Amino acid sequence: MTDERLRAAMSVLDYASHASFVLDKNGWFSSILMMLELTITYGMTPEASVGFVGYAMVLNFKLHRQEAAYRWGKLACKVSKPNSRLHALAVTSFSVCYDSWRRYEPDFLPISADYVSKSALQSGDLWSANQSMLVNCALLFQFSHPLKDIYRRLLDYFPHLQRNNNILHGKQAAVLARMILDLTGYQEADDPYAEIDIQSKSFVEEVPGDDDHFLQESVYIYQYVTGYFFGQYEKAYFALEGCMRLAESRSEPLLDSSSHDYYRVLVLKERYAARTKREQAEDWLHIRRCLKRLKTMARRSPEHCLHKYLLAKAEAASLRHQDRQAETLYEQAWDTARANGYFHDAGAAAECYAKHGIARGKTRLAKLYMNEAYESYRKWGALAKTADMETKYGHLLNLKRETETDMERIDYLSVVMSAQALSGEMEMDKLLRMLMRIMLQNAGAEYGALIFEDDDGWKVEAYGTSEELSIQSIPLEQAQHLVPAAIISYTARTNEEVVLHDAAASGLFERNDYIKHKELKSVLCLPIMNQNKLICLLYLENNLSSGVFTEKRLDVLKLLSSQCAISIANAKLYSGIQFLKSSLEDQVAERTSALEKSMQATSEALAETTVYAERTRIAQEIHDIVGHTLTSTILQIEAGRRLLHKDMDSAVVRLKEAQDLVRHSLSEIRNSVHMLKEDKYYDIEASLRQLIQDTERNAGVVVHASIEPVPLMSFMHKKVIYHALQEGLTNGIRHGNSNEFYFRLEDDGSQVQFSLADNGRGASRIAMGFGLNMMRDRVQQLRGTLQIDSEPNKGSLLRIQLPHYT
Repeated sequence: MTDERLRAAMSVLDYASHASFVLDKNGWFSSILMMLELTITYGMTPEASVGFVGYAMVLNFKLHRQEAAYRWGKLACKVSKPNSRLHALAVTSFSVCYDSWRRYEPDFLPISADYVSKSALQSGDLWSANQSMLVNCALLFQFSHPLKDIYRRLLDYFPHLQRNNNILHGKQAAVLARMILDLTGYQEADDPYAEIDIQSKSFVEEVPGDDDHFLQESVYIYQYVTGYFFGQYEKAYFALEGCMRLAESRSEPLLDSSSHDYYRVLVLKERYAARTKREQAEDWLHIRRCLKRLKTMARRSPEHCLHKYLLAKAEAASLRHQDRQAETLYEQAWDTARANGYFHDAGAAAECYAKHGIARGKTRLAKLYMNEAYESYRKWGALAKTADMETKYGHLLNLKRETETDMERIDYLSVVMSAQALSGEMEMDKLLRMLMRIMLQNAGAEYGALIFEDDDGWKVEAYGTSEELSIQSIPLEQAQHLVPAAIISYTARTNEEVVLHDAAASGLFERNDYIKHKELKSVLCLPIMNQNKLICLLYLENNLSSGVFTEKRLDVLKLLSSQCAISIANAKLYSGIQFLKSSLEDQVAERTSALEKSMQATSEALAETTVYAERTRIAQEIHDIVGHTLTSTILQIEAGRRLLHKDMDSAVVRLKEAQDLVRHSLSEIRNSVHMLKEDKYYDIEASLRQLIQDTERNAGVVVHASIEPVPLMSFMHKKVIYHALQEGLTNGIRHGNSNEFYFRLEDDGSQVQFSLADNGRGASRIAMGFGLNMMRDRVQQLRGTLQIDSEPNKGSLLRIQLPHYT
């Protein structure tokens, strides 16, 4: 967009849309549509990203067209990059559309969370920066990002919240920090949020900019989330009721009520047994309504809501003592939550399943899923929750009390981020490099290799250290210097991992030449499986330390290997698709070339046939002209010969008519031959102007001509128009004594319009001679009309209308 006025208008609409988003949703939508219209019509500006991301929000929340929302949102992020403020706004607004990007780019939020607040800070817009940080932290919490990392972000950002002096932002950050503190049980010594009492009555009163009481809703969410996780169900119930009252008091419904409905079902189920029959009936009605809404949202966004719906339905089935259905649903909810990366919801599903098992006397089932719940909460970082579980269900948990050494401590945040990074890579070479570096770093290995099997056997595809990696395909029998073939063959045959803590000193492979030569200490060969199918082998070694590959490190590698297997399978599929695409493109190019040659040959044959047909037609026409003319001439001469001795004057008239016929015929033949030579390239415009010029010079008349270009004209159209002008001029001069003509040729969009008027003497009745009759026949062949108007002393008007040639 180059027009400065329009650029200013886009800037005004940018700021106006922010104000109207809260005050007037219709006004906001009008601003968005106007920005889109200006952009499409006049060009792009960074402010166009506001329109794009606004439209993405409408597509996501109102129309539920997730793919379109994702594409508009990504376009907004791309267009806004030159402007830090707009970029932060676009990314933050698009991150709220999680129904779309969770499906098409699951790593969008973790990748964008780090730089979006920095972009906003660089712009100097503290309000937008604070808003971006809070939205990103809240979403990271919702999507089971490690709690300590979110807490660290809140602490690091506190000085910027103070600089802006926005009370609402500061208090919202305090609520989130307190919720994380309660779940983790961890607090920094200099935590600035620690002294804020978020549950006091004054905390939520008279907060500027919070007319819809979003701060009170945040407090309620804190209360029902922590209340549910720590078994304080009455506290959670009253907080949920408060959320419902707030939602009902607002003019617009919640865009996503899945969290409220989900926790409401879970809390109502826990309170159900202690309620009266009447209260149970009311609670069951609420549960059914929540299930109905959750089902709709699960169908709309399975990546975000399906596991919530399945768990809520499982709890409802458990209440109705439909045990078999409940157990199936519990397991499905747990699997789905884990698959989509929701650790806290996977923990909740496993814990609910375990409680169901306890109530039914299924101790083994309860023990299995209580441990799964414990591990899920631990991965999330909710250590206060795991401590609470140890107190309540310690007899069911497999707790290991040994002290961890520095080597055994695992950075689970890096593990999660590594898995997310692996899931986003599709090209095989890049994936193998990333996979090797991640595995080497998380395992504490110095050197490693990846071995794959194809039709020709096992091959080393990647090997090296984290600093120097090589990607090339080497058959295993030729890679004895790269990996111990014996260990690789054993793992490939048995699908069992090989772990050697002091390989050169003891163990099954201590005499292996490779191990003895390199004096290896720690060795690991891990099969990477997907759906019980061996995908590849991971080989790692360390010749400095013994016992590097501990049980915990092995668990981490197994966790990562499941994502590796999926990523490798996807990369192979992607490579296959790329190969197929390339192959198809080659085939299409080859087929297209062959088709073009065939079409060219067909076109040449058709052109030749057309030429022959046209020549035959014109030859026939010349034959008809000559035949008619000769016949008429012979009759006139014969009549003249008979009258020669009886009536000399009449005989002269007949002979003169014969002479005129011959001359007219000769002119017709010459013109047809000329057109035959010119064929489709015959320039009708030039020919008409030449005819007019010749007539003016030879007959001493004036012709006023207006000739417009007419593109859709066939050869026959051109011929009819030329002959019509020739015949009209000849008749006007010969029979009407005209000395001035007005000629016009134009195209009105559907027809070719021909008109020729003269100033001759005219007549009350026009006798149609040979020339006019032939002209009428030609016009009718082209589905046109011919009309001649004439009055005595007022000249004549010849009009022809020819439909377009198609």
